[in-house]
Amino acid sequence: MPTIGNTYENNKITRLQFIFLIHGMQVGVGVIELPSTLAGISGTDGWMAIFFGWAASVLASLVMIQVMKKYPNGTVIQLVRHHFGKWSGTLVTMVYAVYMLVFVYLIFDRMVLLIKTWIMQQSYTYMLMLLFVIPAFMIAKGGVRSLGRFAEVVILSTIWMPFILLYVLKDANWIHLLPILKEGWMPIWHSVSSTILSFLGFEGALFFYPYLENKKSASVNMIIANTMTLAVYLFVTIICFVVYSPDEITLFHDAPLTLAKIIEFRFLERFDIVFLTVYLLLICKTWIPALHIAVQCTGQLVAKEKASAHLIVVLGCIVAITFLWDPSWNQNKNWFKVFNQFGLGVAYLLPFGLLGLLMVKNWMARWRN
Repeated sequence: MPTIGNTYENNKITRLQFIFLIHGMQVGVGVIELPSTLAGISGTDGWMAIFFGWAASVLASLVMIQVMKKYPNGTVIQLVRHHFGKWSGTLVTMVYAVYMLVFVYLIFDRMVLLIKTWIMQQSYTYMLMLLFVIPAFMIAKGGVRSLGRFAEVVILSTIWMPFILLYVLKDANWIHLLPILKEGWMPIWHSVSSTILSFLGFEGALFFYPYLENKKSASVNMIIANTMTLAVYLFVTIICFVVYSPDEITLFHDAPLTLAKIIEFRFLERFDIVFLTVYLLLICKTWIPALHIAVQCTGQLVAKEKASAHLIVVLGCIVAITFLWDPSWNQNKNWFKVFNQFGLGVAYLLPFGLLGLLMVKNWMARWRN
């Protein structure tokens, strides 16, 4: 939120909350499409590309932490203003404001489209959005500590969800994974870009770092968060690959949710509805922290201290846009493709650029002295 007094000291988060915030922003709607996307590009060897996405995200995350060490008591916005001036800080603020606002809208819209497709087909999309506006407002308004507690509660209470998919392994055929490297390394290289983009969300560290209690552990925390994301993606993808045939999996855009339809109990016939309902909490912990960051950026741009007013405007605009436009699933998917290219520059390239500029600045300062 816009800084009021000693905001960072009053909203300190623990190491576990920091890890869950980063991991939470990474794992959301992306895990639903990842298995079918990888299968369509590189077949059942696509699971190996996830390791390359993890390596790229860890490298970019460590660079971010090195950048933030240059100004540990502020976000990336204050860092750029301190080292490069007001106008540079304003430019970076605008970039992250647009990035996070688009991030919030696309994830939020994808979430309600899932609800509409699976549960409430006759409902209007904007009406479903209204159900989440007040909870999102209350959580984001509470600050980073509130976001950290929310991520902590959600992840610890939904940790059973990946393991429930083990139930479908009775129908698995592990021969689908063999032979490894069926067509060599080239198809896997072609799918690396998809896995790199699936790890987007770790850039939240640029805004959560000053709230971390023990900043010395930040680099390790980022590695842990990305590794948790790797474990989830790898676990879900392999299960989908061994249950579905190599040709069948490409027909499902939401393969993990479709797997949940196989699970049946005597006392519960539509377990997939329960699974999706709980999964909505996991999606919320992706876009609500991004909503907080977006409002933090807009607050810096217009120099307003009322964070709640920014939240009301942003959430109101999201609902209004959906009411007027009401994008379909395919439109949302196409916008995601454009957004991913934007995310590649903001999350992966921009931190390297900032680190390079800071190193040049320090070198020039030493040379002058």
